[in-house]
Amino acid sequence: MRISFFLIFIVLFGSCSNIDKYLDKAESGGMTIEQVFGDYVQAEKFLANVYAKLLVDYSNKYSNASDDSESPHATSAENQINNGVYSPSSNPFNNWTASYQAIRAANIFLKYADLIPVINTDQQEGKPRMVAEATFLRAYFYAEMFRRWGGVPLLLEPMEITDELQREKASAEELVGFIVSELDKAAEVLSVEYPPQHKGRVTKGAALALKSRVLLHYASALHNPQQDIERWKSAADAAKGVMDLGYYELHNDYKGLFHTRNSKEIIFQNTSNYTNFTLETFVPSLNGQVGITPLQNLVDAYEMTNGELPFADDNPGIKPIINPASGYNPDNPYVNRDPRFYMTVLYNGSRFKQKDIFTYVGAPADGLNGGFNNTPTGYYLAKLVDENASRTPSVVNGTYHWTYIRYAEVLLDYAEALNEYLSEPSSEVYAAINKIRKRQGVNMPNLPLGLDKNAMRKRIRNERRVELAFEGHRYFDIKRWRIGTQVMPNAYGMQISRDGSGKFVYERFLVENRIYQTHFDLFPIMQTEINRNTKLIQNPGY
Repeated sequence: MRISFFLIFIVLFGSCSNIDKYLDKAESGGMTIEQVFGDYVQAEKFLANVYAKLLVDYSNKYSNASDDSESPHATSAENQINNGVYSPSSNPFNNWTASYQAIRAANIFLKYADLIPVINTDQQEGKPRMVAEATFLRAYFYAEMFRRWGGVPLLLEPMEITDELQREKASAEELVGFIVSELDKAAEVLSVEYPPQHKGRVTKGAALALKSRVLLHYASALHNPQQDIERWKSAADAAKGVMDLGYYELHNDYKGLFHTRNSKEIIFQNTSNYTNFTLETFVPSLNGQVGITPLQNLVDAYEMTNGELPFADDNPGIKPIINPASGYNPDNPYVNRDPRFYMTVLYNGSRFKQKDIFTYVGAPADGLNGGFNNTPTGYYLAKLVDENASRTPSVVNGTYHWTYIRYAEVLLDYAEALNEYLSEPSSEVYAAINKIRKRQGVNMPNLPLGLDKNAMRKRIRNERRVELAFEGHRYFDIKRWRIGTQVMPNAYGMQISRDGSGKFVYERFLVENRIYQTHFDLFPIMQTEINRNTKLIQNPGY
């Protein structure tokens, strides 16, 4: 049986330093460019290294820097961000240099791909596919930079030490135009599906779905203050292009989706199994070192099973107004909630790994603020955490592969873009959202008919938040919608205590005040980069 070198090197994604040494040798003389690209297998290994530079957020630092969750550890990068440590001299999330290193690797591949020889049918088919993959990857790296900085310098050749280093930023329009054209080009070559030995390669669906995401960001308030509705139409059309492939569908197990490699909902997924995730997410009583604790802000976003939000306020605080139609009971706040709540959040009284989890003040192991790794919010993470794993008495690694793009995101992109384009919600908008709500095992009620555009916008945004929680989206959605100053300043938790009769008493409390300024919607360009390239113009507000 032929063993795919692509898959062998993809397995090494968790050991990037080894692959980086390979790349360093290829560039420094251990292997010449001619040796690398004069051999199909070596070129395939080089491409695997480009894949290895894809970003993952296993620590969920982006969620912890949103209004969804909080890190228990005061010195974490995300807590620095929440404290307003965000300037040209200090950005704990800065990845400018790493992004351009990844782009350089893709540029090298694309520059020398013509040298790759082919000696059989598999290689004849594989060479143009690999070029399309590298084209996608370069577009992906630029798309991630666009989400963070907006316009950035557009480098299409691997820069050498002798090259002119003074480069102006491409405008957002220029950058998005380039990304979209590259993704269209890649989509023409890539297949919708590959045989098992090529699992992990980007597909036509991945290229079209990334195009949808980029155009959605470009249409949003951050990059579209003039409210050009044609941008929304372009975004909706791009999402529809994925839907019209007729290949993708929602997985029938929301919680299990994140522990499988085989689902038609998964459009693009990292091939490396992050085995340390349970260490970083299991509750203390299960020997975990907690790094992610959901906020009450997120818990409030989960509807009741009758489809009503529990509170009338858009941003419920310490004493929110209960929505009387919801049936919410403040003395028993976790009953009759959207099933995705139970698959996402561990709360006081949850069952996890055949064990009751208690978060009340003074609980034996997992109580609020009971130790260094204990929750500061009253909640722990359930979503993404494999219950088949264990940390004690022996370590059994679970399964968790970071998913970059899945079909539910595409449906949400489509619904949002189409709703913004139209004067009032169409049946297609309803259908896209209701499909997600009616997933097997979730089965929430359809959205009520007769919603106007603003009411539908609110429902779509809430659906997106709940469905995609802890998948790296909320942080960037807050920025592109420009709602940070509204939703970020106050982070809330739930303090639970026992009264004299042993009954649980629930009290909302302020976990922390956070600092968020409007210009945080874009990353600052580090001053060191501006010193090197004086043509760079700093983003506004810094």
